[in-house]
Amino acid sequence: MNFSTVLIAAVALLLAYLIGSLSGSLLLARAFGRADPRTSGSGNAGATNALRTGGRGYGAAVLVFDLVKGVIAALAVPAICGVGFAMALACGAAAVIGHVYPVFFGFRGGKGAATLIGVLIALLPGALLLGVAVWVATLVASGYVGLATLLGMVGVALATLFAPSAGLAAKVFVIAMTVLIFYTHRENIQRLRQGRENRFERVMWRRR
Repeated sequence: MNFSTVLIAAVALLLAYLIGSLSGSLLLARAFGRADPRTSGSGNAGATNALRTGGRGYGAAVLVFDLVKGVIAALAVPAICGVGFAMALACGAAAVIGHVYPVFFGFRGGKGAATLIGVLIALLPGALLLGVAVWVATLVASGYVGLATLLGMVGVALATLFAPSAGLAAKVFVIAMTVLIFYTHRENIQRLRQGRENRFERVMWRRR
């Protein structure tokens, strides 16, 4: 690997990270007349907290913004830089890390799920299908968004790890992202264990 290859890879990763650092909830807050979402609700700068604290329009806009930046980081950046699939996965991971630790917002961002979904749409859509099915089933059964996200990510990981066509890079990527998602949702896990996690009861199949 020569110097120019390393430099191109470094530039691609940096661009992807910077794109990931563009936090949708913080950039769109003023347009929707909302305060910094990190000051209310769960204190998280993600789409779920934007929905909870700012309403459906704001939450939907944040979700779309964070999804699209994941797609851009995983598709456009690698295409511009001329790197392959493994580096595209690395760029996707960099964008997710940027979302969680955004350089533009004091390294206090979201939990990475929406941006990761954008990356999966771009690079591993087949595995994402299983993840979405698990997410929906868990959400309507339990009402817990955090739990649905965790189990949905496990579904993505299993679909990738057991897919004959999945290469080593894809497997390493989903393992790393699963670990990251579980880490960023550690407070959700703690609240679930303590019975204090918030439910979205209106989406449940059988409401209490």
